Amino acid sequence: MAKEVSHDMKNSSGLRVEGLSKVWGRKPVFTDISFSQPAGTIVGVEGDNGAGKSTLLKILASVLSRDAGQVFFRDVSLDNLSRWRSLIGYVPQELALDERLTVKENIRFWAALRGSGKKEIRQILQAAAEDQLVADFLDKPIRESSGGMARRASLVIGLLTSPQLLLLDEPFSGADQDSRMQMLRRLDSLRSQGRTILIASHEHWILEEICDNILRLQQGKIVA
Repeated sequence: MAKEVSHDMKNSSGLRVEGLSKVWGRKPVFTDISFSQPAGTIVGVEGDNGAGKSTLLKILASVLSRDAGQVFFRDVSLDNLSRWRSLIGYVPQELALDERLTVKENIRFWAALRGSGKKEIRQILQAAAEDQLVADFLDKPIRESSGGMARRASLVIGLLTSPQLLLLDEPFSGADQDSRMQMLRRLDSLRSQGRTILIASHEHWILEEICDNILRLQQGKIVA
């Protein structure tokens, strides 16, 4: 049975968003939104263009500041940045991959950037060579890879630190059906391991396929 996402704040092991607000200039993006997501669930966030899906994920990823509200995961506050960032993985809508490098070189670069030593990087690359998401094209430059390959590589990079909270912004954009299904299977496996996953997407059918619940952002509010 799916674990329901609610507006109550009793969930201490998962994600809690309390009274979150963000304003661009004088225009509110969203105002006083609150929701609670239990650990080990996948929740989708949908809404029209400009509804604030990406803004919400960027705030949760500590990439963007908020104007009001509190955010907690496993009772760790977003304000505790070092601890917070050790718990999360973020895959932005814009591909953070160097097109000149191969998939393997991109993985190595991001692993080093996140503090992995030489021995750990070797282990990471060994695991990537056995990972069905990327094993077949590790030596292919990103500029020669398909959109689906690039999205799969981005997901693998987002999982480098084994995050307990995974934030995915339009992770299926530009991916073919086979890549989408492979990614969905991986996300389902991560959920079964107790990971908490938040997906922003405009593709409703994909969210219906994988999510325990879907939140809709509309006119600055969350609508069930």
